[in-house]
Amino acid sequence: MSYEAPLGEIAFLLRTLTPLASVCALPSCAHTDADMIHAVIEQAAKVARDIAAPLNAVSDREGARLENGRVTTPPGFPKAYAQLAADGWTSLAAPLEHGGQALPQLVNTIVAELFSGACVAFQMALLTGSPAAKVIAAHASQELKNLWLPQLADGSSTATIVITEPQAGSDVGLVRTRAQRREDGTYGLTGTKIFISQGDHDLAEQILHVVIARTPEGAPGSRGLSLFLVPKRLLDNEGRPGAANGVRAARLEHKMGLKGSPTCEMVFEDATGYLVGKEGEGLRNLFAMMNAMRLDVGAQSVGVASAALRKALLYVHDRRQGGADADGKPVPIVRHPDVRRTLMAMRVWTDGMRALLYTAAWHEDMAQGLTDREAAARSMHLVGWLLPLIKAGASEAASTVASQAIQLHGGHGYVSDHGVEQYARDARVFAIYEGANAIQANDLVMRKLTRAEGETFRHFAALIRADIEAAAGDGRLVEMTAALTHSLEALEQASAYMLARPASADAHAGAPIYMQLAINVAVGWMWLKMASAERESPDADLRALHARFFAAHVLVDSDALARRAMLGAALLDEAAPERLVAW
Repeated sequence: MSYEAPLGEIAFLLRTLTPLASVCALPSCAHTDADMIHAVIEQAAKVARDIAAPLNAVSDREGARLENGRVTTPPGFPKAYAQLAADGWTSLAAPLEHGGQALPQLVNTIVAELFSGACVAFQMALLTGSPAAKVIAAHASQELKNLWLPQLADGSSTATIVITEPQAGSDVGLVRTRAQRREDGTYGLTGTKIFISQGDHDLAEQILHVVIARTPEGAPGSRGLSLFLVPKRLLDNEGRPGAANGVRAARLEHKMGLKGSPTCEMVFEDATGYLVGKEGEGLRNLFAMMNAMRLDVGAQSVGVASAALRKALLYVHDRRQGGADADGKPVPIVRHPDVRRTLMAMRVWTDGMRALLYTAAWHEDMAQGLTDREAAARSMHLVGWLLPLIKAGASEAASTVASQAIQLHGGHGYVSDHGVEQYARDARVFAIYEGANAIQANDLVMRKLTRAEGETFRHFAALIRADIEAAAGDGRLVEMTAALTHSLEALEQASAYMLARPASADAHAGAPIYMQLAINVAVGWMWLKMASAERESPDADLRALHARFFAAHVLVDSDALARRAMLGAALLDEAAPERLVAW
């Protein structure tokens, strides 16, 4: 069963919620236009279907391998990568002056979704250079920009993000990898890193590792960390990859999913590195690419959820079980109420998260491109607020939708023939990497909510209220506007509770539940906007139906979520660590 991109839904969003015309009108996008961008998206859909999708099953079956110190990717990966790099797919986000296309974040997010839906392991191989290019463009010296950005753009080099160590996962301040300054201005990096996606492979001769490490004079904790570029191969006198640098893949992780994407333990042995920015500013400089990385996780999640949903929709119309149809045969299982309820739940989360993902990407473009500094700042802060909701909400939705697709396939979903169970295994890591979802909750409550004493949240709430008022009088959306109004009030109550207890144990205890309530409200907002747009179109009534379903089946829980978010830490404090032990 081939992959097909949801081009109709994408086109709808680009006309309505995230208007492409306003992105193309930005001075930073003067080199492109809507027709060209639509052509890129349509071509990406074809490439995803014809080149990436056939790699998905073999990626899972064969996986990546480490033999004799050399990592090989699954059959077909090197050829596909070389073809797509030559066709310019690695250059979408790279700056124009360094051989890139400098396309908007919205376009890069859409392309990431499409390739992820086709084969997320290959998507990780193809688009690894984009986040690294952002941090190099923002903070590296001109010499390093001139050297590495063209290589990332043309795909002759890929990139990794190298942070995690055995003792330093979410707590980056525990990093021990050392960077010793040399007389020639380079640094020698020594240490061990784990869980490094695409740490080594056979797709490109050069790999550029973006590494967090500690200099001897660095302060304790995260303030003493610096950022370095460490190439797999040192450059010869002509700037080409030459002798091996002191970095190697020591082992590959044996994983639940994403088996075609090599996840490596990387050992640095006095490896030559180049400082990015200033010493001690590594973590701050790394944030230049965090927005893109978390948007990318959202795109991966929506892509996999959409692929799983499509397979389920096709299957339930074909599979016959129970009852009696007009022809005397069992009815297609889509006729059963529980199947339809499950399909609608899958649809409202998949399409709702896509709308929220594109909204954040659109505002990212506004934040970077608007000349009105106040408007740009509002967009920037709104992106910051939405990112934890997208990263956590989309990743959880992907796992749930994939699991529901398995359930609808029954035993055929549990076995590998239909490829549905692979979606569930591949998607599970989305809630873990690029900041585990519980950390997203803490970020939302401790940083994003408290910014300027809740100013960003109030802006978010005002946008929702404006859309509720605009939808007044639409008889199709009475239930949705009432439910969203009530849910927003519950979220405001929970927000006031959190703001009154900044960084407290009570706030930490309630943060994950608060985030789920915020996710529900944000996705409900998207459904209100989608159901309100293009009211005369043939799909308008179906979108209104999905909005009503979201109100009845999701927003109905808002009061309970708000109460749970405000329970405080007392109950959890009773469960002291010494009482939570293995038997």
